[in-house]
Amino acid sequence: MIKIGIIGAGGTAGKFISRYLAAQHKFELVRFTRKRDKTDVSEFFVFDFKSENWADLGRFDVIINCAGIIRESRYDDFYHVHVELVKTLLANRVRLGNPRIIHISALGADKNHSIDFLRTKGIADDLLLANPDTYVLRPSILCLPENILVQKFKWLVFMTRLMANRPIVPSGFLETVIQPVMGEDLAESVYRLCENPYTEREIPIVGKDPLSFKKLLEITVGIEKKKIFPIEIPKKMVEPVTKNFISVWFPELINTDQFNLLFKDNVAEPDVMEKLIGRESASTLQFWKEEFRRITLNDLI
Repeated sequence: MIKIGIIGAGGTAGKFISRYLAAQHKFELVRFTRKRDKTDVSEFFVFDFKSENWADLGRFDVIINCAGIIRESRYDDFYHVHVELVKTLLANRVRLGNPRIIHISALGADKNHSIDFLRTKGIADDLLLANPDTYVLRPSILCLPENILVQKFKWLVFMTRLMANRPIVPSGFLETVIQPVMGEDLAESVYRLCENPYTEREIPIVGKDPLSFKKLLEITVGIEKKKIFPIEIPKKMVEPVTKNFISVWFPELINTDQFNLLFKDNVAEPDVMEKLIGRESASTLQFWKEEFRRITLNDLI
């Protein structure tokens, strides 16, 4: 039986991948988390990757690294979570039995990116790819209800409906194109790589449908066959408010990096992933329709 260690198993992607692999009934799974403040850690192996002895973990056939953050805090920064963890993992790879490493990155990751989130992801990707039997999966926005980016979009949809379908948005935002992906496509890609090597080592994980933010709003607001009438204001008027007020006092809503990402297309061809999983990537349209059919304030707080 293949023994798999999942780092970051308490996060959104880690939980979903863990459940998917467990349902196959063909792997021995060890789920790692570093968070000691969970109310129930019975399903996790609690381990501090910075200070504890990796030799205590045993040997694995595969390590899946799902660890990552989308905003920094006083406890975590992008470089330590994304880069230092990968450096430490590679330094201890032999102690872990020289496992295959499957790394969950992000679509658009690039070591030269101007946005710290994608820059640190890109640095980590390059470190891994310089070593054999490593795979970097770069998913777009994961269509999972608990995904923090999906939750943020719910706020926008809620406010749009509250404003009689006349949302106030910064210019250029509605034209941005993204390519969300179903969680099953990511999990199945991981599953295939756990079993067998693959010719490609950098794999974009994207859905069937590239969608502009305008199209997404039309889908999620127009479930009841209503149209939207956006009111656009200059982006340069919104930037200082985001940077100096919202990012400081309400970072859970949006920070400066996340704001800047709203104006950058994030798409890729799905053919590499489709060859891996042996089918077409799934459409996400039904997810958006069903997940956003009813949104109340209680869903958002």
